[in-house]
Amino acid sequence: MFKLSKLKVAVCCACFGSPLYSLAQTESTDAKKPQINDIEKISVTATRRETSIQEVPYSISAYSGTALSDAGITDFSSLARSIPGLTLTDVGRGKNGISSGIIMRGLNLTGGAQEDFAMTTDPVVSVYLGETPLFANLELRDMNRVEVLKGPQSTLYGSGSLGGTLRYIPNKPEFDKVSGKAQAKMSATDEAGSLNHDLEFTLNVPISENFAVRAVVTQLENAGYIDSDYIAGLDGNLQPTGEYLRAEDINDEDVSMVRLSARWLPTDKTEVLLTYNMQKDNVNGSSATSEGLEGYQSAAKIIEKFERETSITSLVIEHDLGFADLTSATSITSNEAKSKYDQSYNYGHSTWWGPYYVSYYGYTGGISPASEVIVGKKNYKTDTITQEFRLTGSTNNDIDWLLGVYYNSVDFSADAYDYVYGLDAAFNITNPVGTDVGYANIQETEFEDYAIFGELTYYPTDQLSITVGLRYFEQDFYAKQEVLLPACETFWNTTLGFFACGDTTSSGIDPRGYAAGEDEKEFSDLLYRFNAAYDIDLDTKVYLNISQGTRHGGANGLPTTGIFGESDDYLFFEPDKTTNYELGIKGNLLDSSLYYSATAYYIDWENPILLVQSPAGGFPAMINAQSAESKGIELELNTRLTDDLKLNVGYTYTNAELTEDFIIPDGAFGAAEGEALPGVPESTFISSLHYRKEFADVVMSAQLGVSYKAEFTTGFLEPSIFYEVGYDEIPASTLWNASVKFDVDSWTFTVFAENLFNADDATASDGDGKYIIDAAAGEVKAGEQYSTTQLGDQLYRVRPRTIGASISYKF
Repeated sequence: MFKLSKLKVAVCCACFGSPLYSLAQTESTDAKKPQINDIEKISVTATRRETSIQEVPYSISAYSGTALSDAGITDFSSLARSIPGLTLTDVGRGKNGISSGIIMRGLNLTGGAQEDFAMTTDPVVSVYLGETPLFANLELRDMNRVEVLKGPQSTLYGSGSLGGTLRYIPNKPEFDKVSGKAQAKMSATDEAGSLNHDLEFTLNVPISENFAVRAVVTQLENAGYIDSDYIAGLDGNLQPTGEYLRAEDINDEDVSMVRLSARWLPTDKTEVLLTYNMQKDNVNGSSATSEGLEGYQSAAKIIEKFERETSITSLVIEHDLGFADLTSATSITSNEAKSKYDQSYNYGHSTWWGPYYVSYYGYTGGISPASEVIVGKKNYKTDTITQEFRLTGSTNNDIDWLLGVYYNSVDFSADAYDYVYGLDAAFNITNPVGTDVGYANIQETEFEDYAIFGELTYYPTDQLSITVGLRYFEQDFYAKQEVLLPACETFWNTTLGFFACGDTTSSGIDPRGYAAGEDEKEFSDLLYRFNAAYDIDLDTKVYLNISQGTRHGGANGLPTTGIFGESDDYLFFEPDKTTNYELGIKGNLLDSSLYYSATAYYIDWENPILLVQSPAGGFPAMINAQSAESKGIELELNTRLTDDLKLNVGYTYTNAELTEDFIIPDGAFGAAEGEALPGVPESTFISSLHYRKEFADVVMSAQLGVSYKAEFTTGFLEPSIFYEVGYDEIPASTLWNASVKFDVDSWTFTVFAENLFNADDATASDGDGKYIIDAAAGEVKAGEQYSTTQLGDQLYRVRPRTIGASISYKF
């Protein structure tokens, strides 16, 4: 890793600064002089009513759209590096599109080898675009602000708010004038063979004095920088030829996004906002490298592709009833994705596919395949309908109240097919499902959530507020999972007569090797929040916050008969719940030139849910551990050092661990009490320095930012309980970013550097299970064209240094 001398740091700090990690920026009446303090004046709606950060009686950070744009924050991968205490299991845009990987306040149990599998419950951190709950990595363009609510938020935000909530608030159409922005960005990434580009156009058009429309369009391409010398050659029938080809820059990305919104004020008491957001992602290869190879090299035998299309339509109506404000929020979302990935090494590690690799095909006169090439193909689709009604009001200036009802319906389907190229010829069979199909897994889930919720805040004095919140919900969950093992059934049972691979029914054996499970369950619970806050003076608030969060449970629908039948204990998983206790203080010092906040918290996590692969057949399944806890501190500081210089600092300490031995559903030992939770660094630190100076009609802004994440593990130590082993140790990471911006009238010119010192830091790993063998014990790996030393972890690393420039014009 690049080592910084004191002189280099001093020079950088003198020449650059960065609002990259600033909590917020507000703009003064002079457009050329954005205020870099007065953070408490940014308007937020975290409490479902408009207020300032200083007035919110719990831990919250907010980032204005100006700060996001200046810092180059365009998705939650870059956002996660700017928020203390928020971490991301960053496995690239493709896999992050399947499982969000966001961790807040140390709440995570799923290991690092499971990113290819979609969860059938909610992530630990809920994400909202406006009023729409969703779990997709969307582009953060033309944003008014981003709000980061730390700690459980389920009384107001429902299922999935165990660790916190991210709220992305887009800009609304404006009625005053035609306005917009055009921006073009070009950059070069070390190791990449071509340039990156990013184009963005925003247009606001008032149609009348009470009707306006707004549009933002984005198209970006990020060049790939990972190469592979092991791409398998296939003939016209998709059969391996035994040749291996070279492919360069295999992990390029192409993203298109459009958001259209219309705002109408039919009366002076009513506002209607209709928004449509669509995004398409095309990722041409995984961002993982093979640890046993030098440089940015992959041992993948195919180029792994990921495609996703997300659409969100929302209608928000706000009406002043006089005694209260009524809000209706309706959302319809669709998230559809498909992926293609290399399974060759997984199968070599899988004992239940051993026959393919130890020449049992010889029993039927089959033909040995030229090489092991196994391709997985998955399709996902989620359709969601959400409706919420809220009433907010006040009584006699000493009580604020909120009452709401909520409905959420989710239909999820996923199918996975593994193609073992050459399998049918090797076993000399006619495959009843499709050529070379070795395995199929078809999932279907349906979920409905009904809730009523409310909060009441009482102000016994001007300084003291007491808040009580409740949420009661009822949830229905249905799941079905079908498994097909056609080659296994045809070869082992039909041909050799050894055993059946699927279910045995009254009608006999299904030649497809069919097994299935189907279950449904109902859940209900009552969650609460208690908060007491006291204003010591106009600039200082202290608070006590006790809040709860939950995620729905459900059914796995696993097969329970046949050679790969699982224990009945795997059929259901229970809801998990967090109870959060926190004490905090926030305020301003030195005539509001310094803003600070400090929070200490403890979270008790009951029945934490994690995603695993089942022991008999390696099927994706959600299960519960017994209990865990997370405790820590969060510190943030935003200060103006001089009229031209601003410093932002954030630090978090997190201690997250199991509080009971982890016993998996069939009674086997999973992990020991006291083991650290995976994916959770003990310390994170962010800091930025921002320098601003005017020269005649030119305003120059220079910025430098740094983020640090301590080491963490990707799973639990016990290697034998799951089909995949996800344990690995990820070293600490430090990243620097810098930029210099020049504002000249309506034009802005920027040069920037991301990963300034070209750190080669890991972000995640698939663990040792698929690659590390005990050769002395006679274990043999698939992929004999590799030496044992070459087969290393699938390691995800930060993008190499990227240097570029952008130009934008506002009108």
